[in-house]
Amino acid sequence: MASDARSLDDPLTHLRAVGNVAIVILLLWILASIAVSLGYPLLDAAGIGRESALGLALRSAFQFVGFGVAGVGYLAVTDRTDLVTVRFPTRDDAKWLAGGFVALLGLYLMITVVLTALGVEGARSTIVAQGRGQPVYFLYLIPVTILLVGPMEELIFRGIVQGLFRGAYGPAVAVAAASAVFAAVHLTSYSGQGLLATLATVLVLGGVLGVLYEKSRNLVVPAVVHGLFNAVQFLALYATATGLVDGLGWL
Repeated sequence: MASDARSLDDPLTHLRAVGNVAIVILLLWILASIAVSLGYPLLDAAGIGRESALGLALRSAFQFVGFGVAGVGYLAVTDRTDLVTVRFPTRDDAKWLAGGFVALLGLYLMITVVLTALGVEGARSTIVAQGRGQPVYFLYLIPVTILLVGPMEELIFRGIVQGLFRGAYGPAVAVAAASAVFAAVHLTSYSGQGLLATLATVLVLGGVLGVLYEKSRNLVVPAVVHGLFNAVQFLALYATATGLVDGLGWL
């Protein structure tokens, strides 16, 4: 305990943790932007409109390829592959996966019900706006979120960011801090009066994913849970946009 206290009193401990996280986030934005810029000519060559449903979905795919390059590149250059634990799911992992998905979806629905009862509306979503008038966009996003968004965001935020904070402050603070960074990065995805409540929801859900990683010690678990959770949301958005079900409020 004494050595931990001295470590936390050392300004370099905080500088290394926060500085490395800042570097990772900066790399993330730079390489995601580069990946999208390189992807646009491919869309043009294929005759796919940049603002079409397929074009927007592929733009998202390019962006998260950039996320992956940033994450893997950081681990390789810094030789910190120890931050990320990945293995083929075991039976115990499957339990965490199933339980985590149910917990994440249930918590989200509970938060939605409470906020709706309080008259608090969710912020306007960029994704919902992009899918307005072309609901098939939400279906295109399902494979993107399962194959890229879930794995790449978990690599960055639970694997690297949470790992860096864990090394400096321990698992509890690491989960909270990584979830705060996760919510902050989503700031550009929402707008409107409900922004604070929506980001708070993202913060809480990110915390669940962080706990799943700490408990399972397998990044595959939160990555799959994250991807499936998003996929359910996109299915609900498609059902709402096509009139299959009534509006679903916060979704």
